[in-house]
Order: sequence, then C-alpha cells, then structure tokens
Amino acid sequence: MEEIPKNYSSLTYDQVISKAQAIQPYFAEDFPQFSAYDPWFTSAANTDLLSSIYLGMKDFSESRLIDEIKRINGLLDTTLTDAIRYYQELNHYVDLGFKDTTIGNEAFGYSSLEKARHSVKKMIALLNRTHAAISNQGYETSLLEVGMPDGLAHDMANIATELASLYGELKILKRQHLLLTQERIKLFNSIWEILSKIGEDAKIIFANDPGRLAIYDLYDTGAWNVDIMEFMHLN
Repeated sequence: MEEIPKNYSSLTYDQVISKAQAIQPYFAEDFPQFSAYDPWFTSAANTDLLSSIYLGMKDFSESRLIDEIKRINGLLDTTLTDAIRYYQELNHYVDLGFKDTTIGNEAFGYSSLEKARHSVKKMIALLNRTHAAISNQGYETSLLEVGMPDGLAHDMANIATELASLYGELKILKRQHLLLTQERIKLFNSIWEILSKIGEDAKIIFANDPGRLAIYDLYDTGAWNVDIMEFMHLN
C-alpha cells in the first residue's frame, strides 16, 4: 500500500484554507514590504497562493467517496450474511447425504467457514470451492436425493459473483480515496509552506505593528471565520 504523505502542520485542511483566505488580501497589500525584505517573494508567490486557495475551495471533498465506500461496505456485509446462510443450508444437506465429516471438510471446506465468515475474499473462495464440488465431483445427485433445493447451487454461484463484484468495486473506491487523500495533503502542504514563509518574515517586517502581526499569526483563530473573501491580485 502506498504511503500517505504527512501533513506539515497540526492544523486541519479547512483551517489552513480559511487562514490562507484571511491572510491573502493583506499579503497582496503588503507585498512590496515582503519583496523588499526577502527576494523569495516574487509575484509567483501570490499567484501560487491564490491558485491553491481557489483549488482548495472547490469540492475537494472526500465525503462523496466515503459515503460510497460505506454504501458498498453495507452491501458487502448483507451479501456476506446471505452467503453464510446459503453455505450453512448446503452443509445441512451435506451432513444428511454423506454422514462423513471428511467430505464436508475436504470437498466442501466446512472447516474454513469460521475464517470465511469474517473475510469476503475467503468467502468467495469457499463458495467457489463448494460450487466446484457440487458441479464437478459428482456430489449433486446425492445432495438432491436428500432434499437440497434445485436452485441452491446456482444461488451460491450467483452470490459468489456478487461478492466478487462488490469487493472489486470497493478496492477501486479505496484506491480513489487514497489518491484523493494524497492530493489533498499535497495541496495542504503547498499552502502551508507559503503561509509559513509569510508568517515568519512578517514577525520581522511588522515587529512594531501588533495589528499586522496578529493578521499573519498562523495560529490566531480570530480571523479564521471567513465566509466570503475577495482575493486581491498584485498590480
């Protein structure tokens, strides 16, 4: 599994975006002082900050993916429960038809049920193994003779296919969520790097201006409640 990059700051994603929104107009206004103090501050610094803020304010939200992951997980839980029920029903007929625990364990994998009931991958493998035993090893006739419903084997094959499909969909969603999380953190760190540079230099540039220092204090939450902010471009 790919490693998720670390956040550079202890602040949340939303806090950093809000703080950037609050600081940017003042930074644009004070830009001549920043650039005179440190040549690192070119017009690109403000452009990068602006573009990052706009990107951060878009629906960069993972909520849609999380909701879909929860939905698929719920379907998997329900389908897994149904699969266990079908398998236990089959095992009832296996016991009636063969009176031999070796057949139950080796051909139909009953000893694997305990682990399979907690694992979609293991349950898919168990159902496929069971279907193969019924279809390919000549056990179907004996099972039908002791009352196994005609459609049970077919139902088990279908539910194995359904589990595999849902599991594959879940893997794709989790991959998408990982990539989205990585992109959010990269954006977060990019904004934080610019804000940190602004905040550190502001301590020197505005050493005698407490009001301005408060604006550039990255951990001062007083100015974070930004609903609508008109961003300022450099002239």
